[in-house]
Parts: sequence; C-alpha cells; structure tokens
Amino acid sequence: MRVVDAIAQWFEVAGFKHYFGYAGGAVWPFLDALTDKPDIEGIQAKHESHAVHMADLYHRVSGRIAPVIVSKGPGLLNAVGACASAMHESSPVLIIAGGSTTHFLGKAGMQEIYYHGFEDATSIFRPICKGTWMLVRPDTTIEILNYALKTATSGRPGPVFVEVPYDIQLAQVEGEIEAPSGRAPHLSRPRADAGNVERIARMIAEAERPLLLAGGGVVRSGAAAALKTAAEKLNIPTATTLPAKGMLPEDHPLSIGTLGRSGFVCAARASREADLVIGVGARFSDNHTANWRKGSIYDVSQTKIVQVDLDYQEVGRNFPVELGLVSDAKLFLEDLAAAVGGPGNKRHQGWLERTQGFRAEWEEEIRPLQTATSTPTHPARLVHEVGRALPKDGRVYVDIGDVTQYAEAYMKICTPGAWQISPGMAEMGWASSGIPGALAADGRPGIVLVGDGAFNMTSQVVASAVEYDLPAIWVILNNYELGIERKGMERSYSRSHPWCHFVRKDTGKPYNPDYVALAHAYGAEGARIDDPAALAPALEQAFASRRPWVIDVPIDLSVGQLLHQGHRSCLSRQMGEVLSEL
Repeated sequence: MRVVDAIAQWFEVAGFKHYFGYAGGAVWPFLDALTDKPDIEGIQAKHESHAVHMADLYHRVSGRIAPVIVSKGPGLLNAVGACASAMHESSPVLIIAGGSTTHFLGKAGMQEIYYHGFEDATSIFRPICKGTWMLVRPDTTIEILNYALKTATSGRPGPVFVEVPYDIQLAQVEGEIEAPSGRAPHLSRPRADAGNVERIARMIAEAERPLLLAGGGVVRSGAAAALKTAAEKLNIPTATTLPAKGMLPEDHPLSIGTLGRSGFVCAARASREADLVIGVGARFSDNHTANWRKGSIYDVSQTKIVQVDLDYQEVGRNFPVELGLVSDAKLFLEDLAAAVGGPGNKRHQGWLERTQGFRAEWEEEIRPLQTATSTPTHPARLVHEVGRALPKDGRVYVDIGDVTQYAEAYMKICTPGAWQISPGMAEMGWASSGIPGALAADGRPGIVLVGDGAFNMTSQVVASAVEYDLPAIWVILNNYELGIERKGMERSYSRSHPWCHFVRKDTGKPYNPDYVALAHAYGAEGARIDDPAALAPALEQAFASRRPWVIDVPIDLSVGQLLHQGHRSCLSRQMGEVLSEL
C-alpha cells in the first residue's frame, strides 16, 4: 500500500475522530486516502491558521488529538503563527504537511522555501514546536508518527510537525499499522518529594499573609477539584492567572479572582501585601506580573515566592524563588492538601477577611458598570451579560485585544473549564477562528467574545460553522478601531496613528462592514444590539436556536484602558526607558 494509505489506517487505529486542514496539490494523495475513511470527519477550514486553532481548541475541550493537514509552501507558512500560539499554550497539535518531491529540494521550484541551501520546512517550525521531522524513508512512516504523537502529548505538551514529500507519500510500504498506544508506555507525571511538600506546608503555616496562585498548569492537569480542596484546607485567599480564570469558581469565598494587568483589583492588592505566594502551574509571565516590574503586582522585596511547575525550565525563570519544585499541578495540590491535614485552618482568618474586604470593595466598584444602561453599550455590561447568559455546560472563548481585559475584569466565571483564552502568543482571531474545533469535539454551547479588528481578520470562519452545522456564536465588541492600540499610543505619545481607527477616506466617518448582512450572506443568523437591554434576549435566542450567530454590539468608545494604577505607572516608566534607548 501507499504511504498515505498507511497514514490513513494509522489515523483509524489511533482513534482519531476528526482532522482539520485545507486542500492543496501537495496533499492530494492524503485526501484521496482519507476519502476511504468516512468515519473520520475532515473539516476544511477557510485558512490554514484556522485549522491549527481548531485543532488546538479541539484538544483543550476534549483531551483528544485531531491532526492538521496542510499543503506545502504558502499553505504550511499560513500555519506558523497558530502553531506558535499552540506552543505557548502547551497544546498538543499534530501538523502533517505535504512537501515537494525529494529530487526537487533545493532547486527553488514553485512553492518551495529552500533558497538558502538544502533546507526543509522543519527548519521553520523547529523553534515553535516540540519536535519536527521530514519523512525520507517510507518504512519509518508509522514509527515517526507514533514518536511525534508521543512527543506532543508527554511532559509539557506542545505541537509537532511532520513533513511528507510527495514521492514519499506515493511510495509503497508493507507491514502492520502499529497504534500509538502500542508503542508508548504510560508515562507517570512528575511528583514533588514529600519532604519538600511538607516544607511548603510549614512555610504557609508560618507566613502571615500567604496567597495561593493557580496558573495554566492547573487547567492542563485537570486540577480544579484538587485546587478547591487544597484552598479550603489551607483557608487562604486564592487567585488565578488569566488562563486559569474560574478554576476556583469566582463565587467561592476564597477566590479573589484573576491576577494580572487588567485582572481583579482585589487580587492585585492582595498580592502586593502577601508575604508568601505559592504559584502552581504559573509561569510568572508578564501577563500576570505586569511586565515583571517591582511593586506593580508583586512586591518582591517582601514577598517570598514558591513556584511549582511541570517544566523545570520555568522555575525561577522570571522571579527569584524561595523554593522551586518540579511537579504536575494536580499531584502537587493533592499532596499539599494531604500534608495540611484537617480542613479550615483558622490561623490566617484575619488575612482572609482582609482580602475578602478587598473583593467586596472591588465588586461594589464595578457593579454600576456591569449594569450600566447607557448607549452605546458599556463593555463591562456586555461581558457581564455574556457571562450571565452562558449555559451551565457552556464555554466562553475570549479573543485578544480590548475584549481580553474587559472579560478578565468584569466577567465572573464560576464553572472550571468554562473560560478559554490564549494570552501567550496573543494572536488576534485565535478564538474566532478556532471555535468550530471546540464544537466539533463535544458540541457543548460555545460563544466567542471578539473585537471588530480580530473578527475582520477571521470572518470567513462563519462559513465553516454553517457548512459543518456548528452552532457557534460570535459577539463582536464593535468600536470601529483597534482599541487597545489606539489607547496605548495615546497614552504613550498623546496621539494615535490613523491605522488604529476604521474610517472611510471619502466620508471621514467610522466604518465597519454590516456584520448582520455579512452573517446572512454566509447563511448564519445575525443581530445588531444598540440597546443594552436587548442583549440578554438576543443571547438567549442565539443559544436556543442551535444555529451559527453573529451579534454586533457597538460599545462605548469613552471607556479607557483597564490598567491597575501600579501597572499603569510601571508601564509608563518602561515606555520611557524604551524611548530613551532609541
């Protein structure tokens, strides 16, 4: 049989239910072979980057792998940004690319990218993948694919890339197709030694103002229950980073919400007063440390930091740590809870009550914004209504831009896993283009919060949702601009560039497409919401219809950028330093 027939059989024995991608001449043999596998559904995206985002979200919500198939040259290059995003988010995506016939390599033929000697596409993907391979021997095909899949899913997960030249695709191969489970033994997750776990328990007991911080590693290890148990036994305030928002339900009395640039002010206040922060699966990145500036989020002069991470390279990478441990987040939290013993430690009750006071003040401050009746709609009201309308089994997928900070600050997430975001690479359009993958995985209700700039990049994804009958909902925060860019430039330079605004040259008036008409053109439903009171009924109708929807909501342009005071001053200093160096 041909190599592509063997790969199609491997898809089958590996248990894949879906694959994503885009057709192209270099993958015709793949498509021909997969035509004989009707039980594995192929979903063709409208752009290769969409396909990778779909596979990324597919895994995040289901834990399963769906391969991505892309053609050579521009096809595989279109996947680069999305692959880097998956790498940032530790998402195991298997990308299989068609390639030129091997004897064409290095001859600068059509759609080749080999202009500097004998290079292959693996050199492009190597910095943004856990592993890259080019098949050169037909008899190693399944061995390499099994190893690639093992690499993607073991340790800290991440994307992998396999290039298959055209002549190798058509070559003959013999032998049984060995399933991935037959090759990869069960790999145990790393676990911190008991002595160090007990040491951390003692550090917490001896601290005056300890704070538990849950990061993306808690999400990836499925540690929501373990986090809740550990927090309750410790009885200390608990915050999350942006990717882990809601992993401790934000209506839980120990929750002080998300910690970061535009997170809950109460969480920032608590972190600055804390004398001990236990970060579990948190990278201490610029997102939740406000660019690593002293005193902005953490006061590193008085705060001891314990960092627990699956990847030893992350420990102490961005902040000096009192103690660093390599461990799976779930296992560590379970062990910490066991080391603490009985529930409800009262030693830190005064500190806990103080942070609960911070939270009460914060909630009182934002409530008028969440219920604002002004028009255009206040973004706090918009994201609040989306959170309220979300079904119990639903998920909200938050895109990048102004929408990120509004949702982080003003939306309450009370169900672990209901929140999905990709702040590492922070690629505009990732959620907008990726939601069909999540819906294909398990069909749970899904809604995207997306800015007009990101939606303009990815609106063709609505066609994918209609084509494959996937009831995605896009809520567009329409401000006729790249809001986060405009506000950032005005803060730094007291003016903004015309590119930050969407304005017609002939009229000088703000411009965006008619998103409702666009939705109808694709075959979806659409609505424009000019009155905030109409938003809740529109969301209810969209969820009930089980159809793709686009909901266009003009928002109040006067709302400033959400930066905590400490972060704002630090950012101004940082920008001044950058400018002085130019």
